[in-house]
Amino acid sequence: MHLHQIVLDAHDPQALARFWASLLGGTAVARDRGAVHVAAPGFPQLAFQLVPEGGAGGDCGPFEIAVADIEATRARAGELGAAVLPLPAAEEQGSFQPMRDPEGNEFRLVLVPPVPAALPGAVAKARVLFTDSRGRILLVRFRPRHNERHWVLPGGTVEAGRETPRQAAVREIREETGLRCAPGRLLSVDWVNRTEGRPRIVHVFDGGALEDGDLAGVRLQEAELAEWRMCLPEEAEALLPPASWGQLRHSLAVLAAGGTGPAELVDGAPPAP
Repeated sequence: MHLHQIVLDAHDPQALARFWASLLGGTAVARDRGAVHVAAPGFPQLAFQLVPEGGAGGDCGPFEIAVADIEATRARAGELGAAVLPLPAAEEQGSFQPMRDPEGNEFRLVLVPPVPAALPGAVAKARVLFTDSRGRILLVRFRPRHNERHWVLPGGTVEAGRETPRQAAVREIREETGLRCAPGRLLSVDWVNRTEGRPRIVHVFDGGALEDGDLAGVRLQEAELAEWRMCLPEEAEALLPPASWGQLRHSLAVLAAGGTGPAELVDGAPPAP
């Protein structure tokens, strides 16, 4: 069951239908016996019928229209021929506005702020595994105010709805280190559970081998990062949290194996069967 239609008497159904079609964004459709209806997305159908001879018209009880911008909608309705009515003393300015359409039917604009977009169920991360000719791995450390003694592979958060993990890897590496990155194959995907906050999906890409000239050009994003270091795997194991070391260890195994991968991980380890 749903509310299909609201019927209003009108001295000029066509003109009143055009007003409401313009205000609500619908289309005026002619019907039999001079009646007209307006079908507007998100609203019940409004029908306007010729007022009986001698009838007053314009006596519909007020109905409310939820809008995101009172001032703009009030101005638009005024341009189309609506009249602004005095604001009741109890109502807060800017949140409510009574008006009358061209035939005197009262309606009210009610401020309803847009509903914020729902946050994704998990936060996507993109990280890049850079190595060098000596088998070392590039790690970066957050400043203490972010996470004290927290070393990670370089990378960061994927901007949901705006980029893919691979695109995020390129952007984050450029912003964090100044390096120009063309990520290779995906080495691992890790579902990371968290005791507080949303879980994370960490994508680790192959960043290739860095030359001495590349390392000389590293410029850290000082607002977030305190230092960087090229580490042998055993050094990285000592610096990284267990789940992050698991991501790195399994990513290195996929990289060494050549055509395999990506590794499927949960908290840095292969999932249980």
